[in-house]
Amino acid sequence: MAAVQIFHDQSSFAWFVVAAYFAGALAAFAASRSASGNEARFWLGVSLLLVLLGFNKELDLQSLLTESGRALTRAIGIYEQRRLLQGLFLLLVAGAAAFAILRLTRILHRCSAAAKTAAVGIAVLFAFILLRAASFHHIDDWVTVDLRGLRSGWWLELAGIVVIALSALAYRAESKRRSEGERIALEEAPSADRQ
Repeated sequence: MAAVQIFHDQSSFAWFVVAAYFAGALAAFAASRSASGNEARFWLGVSLLLVLLGFNKELDLQSLLTESGRALTRAIGIYEQRRLLQGLFLLLVAGAAAFAILRLTRILHRCSAAAKTAAVGIAVLFAFILLRAASFHHIDDWVTVDLRGLRSGWWLELAGIVVIALSALAYRAESKRRSEGERIALEEAPSADRQ
């Protein structure tokens, strides 16, 4: 009986990227607690997205999907058309990413600069995901090129995570400053009325 490997990449840097996903998710969740309306939903959605991507990073669910698709196409006799199916799948993923970005643009129209900046980080992550989903050899070669000890794709992935996390932290800090300013203004308002 073959042993089941639960974790895809057990290198210390892969675990660092997973930790970055979860730290970014925590920052986005904290931002959601400081927000209301669309921004609260946005930050909560970002938090959930980062948690899911963090689990996927180590569990390698896309490889499971690839192997399942390969087995299915062989079983039903259409494996020879796999390039067409891969292209259709890539178009589906790209369409879903484009839809998500357009939806984000609409939702974030009246939101803070921090939320809009986080959306840029999400777009960077989507670009990374699309590059990985394409997995054409020349693209896959670029994503796995070693740059200063890290795969080049990890730089792109980390950049997206960092932009999101820093945007969430900036939003939370700005929200706290605003709340503190409002509290001070309310405390000073009665004393101004007395004079």
